[in-house]
Amino acid sequence: MSFPPPPPERNRRIAPRRALRQAVTVAYGGTSKVVQTWDLGREGMCLLAARPIAPGTRCQVTFDLPLGKELIHITASVKVVYSSYSAAGDFKIGAVFMDLADDAALALGKFAASS
Repeated sequence: MSFPPPPPERNRRIAPRRALRQAVTVAYGGTSKVVQTWDLGREGMCLLAARPIAPGTRCQVTFDLPLGKELIHITASVKVVYSSYSAAGDFKIGAVFMDLADDAALALGKFAASS
């Protein structure tokens, strides 16, 4: 499965994002599941999941952010802004961070800005 990035003229994001493929735990509505990250940045993230999560759903995400030689543990609240069908059992979930702690925001900004 491969999704090309949007052309620069179509990218409406406020802040840059960087690809990251790893497990993240998403908790909402009394359930918790492990999904895959697609990309992330200071303002939000995209996840790959087997089932959709309804737009407007508020979730808690937990993951380790690789920053240089460190792993920064991130726990943050997100709000789902879209859930897009890609293929059978494959949904892209777009989420924005809500009330992100300053240290997490700084780490995510550094991660997105690095190459």
